Amino acid sequence: MSDRRSEIRAELSEFLDNDRSLIDSAVAPIVFVAVNAFVGLGWAVTAAGVIGVGVLIRRLTTQGRPGYAIGGLVATMGAALLALWLGRAEGFFLPGILANAGYVAAGVVSIIVRRPMMAWVSAFTRRWPREWYWRKDVRPAYTLVTWFWIGFWTVRGIVQYALFEAEQPEALAGVKILTGWPIGIPLVILSYVYGTKRLRSLGGPSVEEFRTGAPPPWEGQQSGF
Repeated sequence: MSDRRSEIRAELSEFLDNDRSLIDSAVAPIVFVAVNAFVGLGWAVTAAGVIGVGVLIRRLTTQGRPGYAIGGLVATMGAALLALWLGRAEGFFLPGILANAGYVAAGVVSIIVRRPMMAWVSAFTRRWPREWYWRKDVRPAYTLVTWFWIGFWTVRGIVQYALFEAEQPEALAGVKILTGWPIGIPLVILSYVYGTKRLRSLGGPSVEEFRTGAPPPWEGQQSGF
């Protein structure tokens, strides 16, 4: 049980790191929407720039990851300038809506070609052999979890697009925040729990058994996904 909890904590840590931070995902859109409501779009773009630079400095000084830091600044400024170009505050959220659609498309394609997206994510983070993921007694578990995330991205995308069309930047900010940590964390836990359960039910070898070429019957993957 303790091993499983440790694995879940590791998954959550990876998720939170990849999903930026509370400042990146919550403060920037809140400040942008608030400034736009009170003093206009031009000042909101300036505020977004200040937030972006602040995030850049924080990441460089506390985490030492210039790639993530610069990427966050570019994303924030790009979204703000797009909103200014469109003349619509909700344009700030358009890049995220388009990215969400891209996730859905990539996830569906990955399942069609039998290389589920979540298997790639796991292989990238854990450095496990890719051939293990493509086995018929392993791949279905990652296909299932990929469908979980496709469903989440689809619902989020539909809601965000409807709010974009309705010109509701305040509601878009709320949805962005809600679908970050509050929903993302339970979904990561669900992915891990049901993913590992599905792996055991498939009866395939564990990663270590695959690496060593152990013959069946296998103990199977007991922890880690």
